[in-house]
Amino acid sequence: MNLIQTINKRLYFYLVKELGYLFLLSLGILTFLLVMSRIGKLADFVINKGVELKDIFLLIFYSSPPYLTFTLPMSFLLTTIVVLGRLSAENEILALKASGINLKYIFYPVASLGIAITLFGMLNTNVLLPKSGELFKQTLINIVKKGIAFDEREGVFNDTIPGVVIYINSVDIKSKELAGIIVSDNRDKNITQMISAQKGMIHLDPISLNLNFILEEGNLHRWEKANNIYRNLMFKDYTFTMNLENMLPSNVPLRKRPYEMNTSELREMASHANESDRFDWLLEIYKRISMPFSSLAFIFLAIPLGIRRKMEGRFSGITYSLFLFVLYYILMAFTEHIGKIIHLLPLITSFLPNIIITIIGLVLMRKLNSEDYIHISQKTKYLWDRYIEKVK
Repeated sequence: MNLIQTINKRLYFYLVKELGYLFLLSLGILTFLLVMSRIGKLADFVINKGVELKDIFLLIFYSSPPYLTFTLPMSFLLTTIVVLGRLSAENEILALKASGINLKYIFYPVASLGIAITLFGMLNTNVLLPKSGELFKQTLINIVKKGIAFDEREGVFNDTIPGVVIYINSVDIKSKELAGIIVSDNRDKNITQMISAQKGMIHLDPISLNLNFILEEGNLHRWEKANNIYRNLMFKDYTFTMNLENMLPSNVPLRKRPYEMNTSELREMASHANESDRFDWLLEIYKRISMPFSSLAFIFLAIPLGIRRKMEGRFSGITYSLFLFVLYYILMAFTEHIGKIIHLLPLITSFLPNIIITIIGLVLMRKLNSEDYIHISQKTKYLWDRYIEKVK
């Protein structure tokens, strides 16, 4: 009995170590690939703005939480199936059975990792995710501000803003007042205008990204090409406004998306929405709990599938896990659609995929110690042949 308890402890720490190493590796790779797919769209933006290395790292860091929602349970599922599949392929599972160890002991180290991932997932979806979206946009806005920092570019022509060239003769560092301002605006193909002013100020609205030139004592020259009309206007006070939203990448809107809102904002939106939209807002709230809990549901599914996988190719574990994860999201989309049609409670709708996965896993766990199983690929082929035979 003491020998079995010693083996159980060694098995526990051995599996925790193996699972932990592979989980961190797979999480890092999957998250990096998904984040770089987003950062890749910003490559031209980053290069043209001469962004500092610090800002690039901040963009990558703030881009991670939205993808961690998916990569945390995906990495856990992949890790469990691959590690247990390797143990089964190398006959270590058979050795454990021969030693009289119940394979359900494997549940404890896997469950420990699953619980830790679930807790971190809850932190990610409810705290990190809403804050990261705001910080990501703020970093981009700061990059735009650096690109149009006129107070650091005296006596040069600044063409950072597409279609606009700005010249500032001098800047008062203390008051931030500009002197000797010339603005050439060619954003509209049918209208060309030139503005000159003796002095002025600049104000950038961080919410709307409106850049306002508050000018004094100057001239406005405007040529309307379509009608061939030239206008000349002298002014004492004039405000010239440009919106810089087009300087941001197209995949970064200024308005918050649902996943970027915190729970209180989502509840506020739900309270003012109609019945159909209220379901979507409430579902978004409960998914922030159900998505992290998918790791716990995968525990019951991954253990029997990993042990039963045997020798089916080096990358079969990765194939199985990705396939199961795709099925999970198809199931999630299906239950959301059905729940909205039959007016199911959003709380039940959000947790229904986890419940289904857990039930399937518990059924498979019942025969965990039995030897009367075949490879998953063989079972799939057998079912497919039966289906073709019935169709014929």
